[in-house]
Amino acid sequence: MLTVEDVVGQVAARLADPAGVRRGDPLSTGGSAGVALFYAELARHEASWLRAAHAHLALAAGSLTRAPSAGLHHGPAAVLAATQSCGALGGHYPGLRPRLVRWLVDDQHRRIEAENAGQGPGTSWTAYDLISGLTGTGRLLLTAVTEGGREERETALPALRATLDYLVGLAGTVRVDGHDVPGWWVPPERQPTEFDRRTFPRGDFNLGLAHGIPGPLALLALCAEHDIRVEGHDTAMHRIGSWITGWAVHGQDGPYWQLRIPFDDEVAGTAPRQDTIAAWCYGTPGIAFSLLRASEVLTIPEWRRLALDALHAVRPGSYGPTVCHGGSGLLQVFVRAGQATADQRLLDRAAELGRQVMDAADPEAPFVFRHLQPESDGTGWISDGRLEEVDTAGIIEGAAGVAASLLSLLPGGDPYWDRVLMLS
Repeated sequence: MLTVEDVVGQVAARLADPAGVRRGDPLSTGGSAGVALFYAELARHEASWLRAAHAHLALAAGSLTRAPSAGLHHGPAAVLAATQSCGALGGHYPGLRPRLVRWLVDDQHRRIEAENAGQGPGTSWTAYDLISGLTGTGRLLLTAVTEGGREERETALPALRATLDYLVGLAGTVRVDGHDVPGWWVPPERQPTEFDRRTFPRGDFNLGLAHGIPGPLALLALCAEHDIRVEGHDTAMHRIGSWITGWAVHGQDGPYWQLRIPFDDEVAGTAPRQDTIAAWCYGTPGIAFSLLRASEVLTIPEWRRLALDALHAVRPGSYGPTVCHGGSGLLQVFVRAGQATADQRLLDRAAELGRQVMDAADPEAPFVFRHLQPESDGTGWISDGRLEEVDTAGIIEGAAGVAASLLSLLPGGDPYWDRVLMLS
């Protein structure tokens, strides 16, 4: 039977040559920046792999542009994430890290100013979310403040505080058609696709960790753990957490959450039961983890019990081995929640998921693991349509993320890479 080390070693061997993963955008966690995150994590177990991390990071850094931010997972911010991960192993990149932090700070201030100057109530996913918005890049600013040198700390802290101010404001209410609703309402004109605009003609409220309000809640909680707070910080966490708990569905197997709440259902306070998924990006696991983090900071045992009950009730789906909506992302949530609460049941479930993920290894695949790309139906993210196999190298939808998650099962592991998932 193959071990975690065996399978991770196979992936590492396939991804080692940066030229072999050039099909992905190097300025993204789907390409060389994401592969560098994996090798930096692997180097925490075996230092010789740091050379491969440097090689992929060099390719990504060589592709840098001054283009506007596309969030944590795309563009220069993705390179900063990899640089921070590699730098944590020995203080490397003393020139590149501060330069990328300065770029991110300027870009973050620009984006916040643009959002604050926006017309009318509401927001968009790309404004605030973990993947493309201010929450994800805010996580990189937190690392710069807590782990960077003096220049990085002094540069990043004002931008981080401005980000937190923005998220606190987002947690307020806005007046829409005579109703006071949460400020993270996404109006129809700011929906990401035409299908979403048709499906949510009056807008919606997103519950996914990747694109919804649990991401800002997790960042607010993480900053509070580091004693970084702004005015209204705890009140914002209370508002978001209370809203999330209010939308918990208590099913036969235990509590769970739906994916998106239409405007009219929010106003009515009830929603028809929808299909859901068990994933990091959407569904109960990511939501419960965010709520768990906030419960620890605010000392709210009811939130903690709800989050743990929901995690215990999760039933894995069949959406492949990768991180975004597959087994590796769920594995990582179970690892982190189990570590945070000393819950052996969750840790045992993570180990079981690890075995299932390794069963998906395909020696014929270029990178050992293949991503299953589902069709989107606009309302539930995962449809019942055909799943297409895609060969991808990176962290979120690729083999690097699968291997990085498997490393979390090794003894004594304290993963660093999953900061880009808002899990640490």
